[in-house]
Amino acid sequence: MMIRNEVIAFIIFFAGVLLVRERETLLGLRTREAITSFVAKNATHDDATHNDEDRTTTTFTHVVTQHNQKKSLSRRKFVSYTSSKWEQLWLDNVDSWARNQSICQVLMEEQQQVDYIHDFLNISCTARYGETPEYPGSKWCIIDDGVRPLWYDTANRKEFMFIFRVPMHLKNQSIPTAVPVQPGPQDEHIVSKFVFLDETTGSEYIEYIEPLVAALRHPLAHCEKFKIRFSLFRGYILPPPTRPLARKYFYFDAGASSWNSGAGGPSLSSFWDMWGRQGIDFDHVYAYELTTTRANFTMTVPERQKNKITYQQCAVSSSVTVDTDDQPFLPKLIKRIASKDDYVLFKLDIDSPDVEAGNIDYILQDEDNGIDEVAWEHHVDGNYLMMGQWGDTHTHMSLYDSYQYFLKLRQKGIRAHSWV
Repeated sequence: MMIRNEVIAFIIFFAGVLLVRERETLLGLRTREAITSFVAKNATHDDATHNDEDRTTTTFTHVVTQHNQKKSLSRRKFVSYTSSKWEQLWLDNVDSWARNQSICQVLMEEQQQVDYIHDFLNISCTARYGETPEYPGSKWCIIDDGVRPLWYDTANRKEFMFIFRVPMHLKNQSIPTAVPVQPGPQDEHIVSKFVFLDETTGSEYIEYIEPLVAALRHPLAHCEKFKIRFSLFRGYILPPPTRPLARKYFYFDAGASSWNSGAGGPSLSSFWDMWGRQGIDFDHVYAYELTTTRANFTMTVPERQKNKITYQQCAVSSSVTVDTDDQPFLPKLIKRIASKDDYVLFKLDIDSPDVEAGNIDYILQDEDNGIDEVAWEHHVDGNYLMMGQWGDTHTHMSLYDSYQYFLKLRQKGIRAHSWV
């Protein structure tokens, strides 16, 4: 009788295996955990001699399920994005201001805009001096973008007192210690706001970002003295306020020919310094550029960063349909390298509107893109203040259209910055 029962049990088990294989083909169950779970749920347990093994299988499946549930919990689940009062003002009016080519007039002549610019400059300070006997009442700060620092007098609200070198009366003072840029609730009329949820604790937290204003550059770009320098100044970009909750930190850069130089200034060293000031030490950096050889690129990288950077001389793809080792489609490559638990910064500036649009459009439609931060220079002919610097590398869109791209990225939980 015992032998008969064992034969019956074996037949049932074998049938269960065949059924599993069929279901695997139909349902795409490719992992051992999924197969084990399926057998545990569908196998018949008539024979008492198999009870111990069945209990072990069920226990294993339960542990795997618990583990997968824990892995699925996000430390950075997007909840909401709210435009600041200043950003909303530009979202409502940028189309008419750009068509009338009155952006600088609005910024320089409307007192509310002038006050907002002063507030924004003050928020952007990365180091602050105390008052000096020579200039009582002045309170200078440094806005360091990792390339060309700006000195600004935060106490002078009657005019814009700034300079791209150390002011004479501060030359004998030591450079103050740099600190993270950390806007707060008192700045919400200027900076826009993300709300994220840490699912492991159930608590929400806030991150601020620079507003979408003016020509999607520094607000003073092409509108004040040092017009060109302000169009290349990155001091308007607000990094994450603190080290984001993540397992690893990755930085992907499409359009990086050198560590510390570039047509508009370097991106690699700039992001490394600005993000480093916020406590972010990238685990690895991946850089791509078409014309620079690996040997020439490597020569520019400091020794202490060489083991953290991978460079590939190649063209990047504009479509998911072309994704090869020689021409990677970076949104897909990012998903192959980084996990959902990792933080990803993606900078895109290759002066090819079609390629850039293909990447951004894919990210917008991909609900599981895995990208936390994007820095992108969007070349559109409706941005009349910037057209002189772009030449023919632009697409036929209005400045309002460009605003909407960045807004949609932010409304998906991506910290999207307009790049230089």
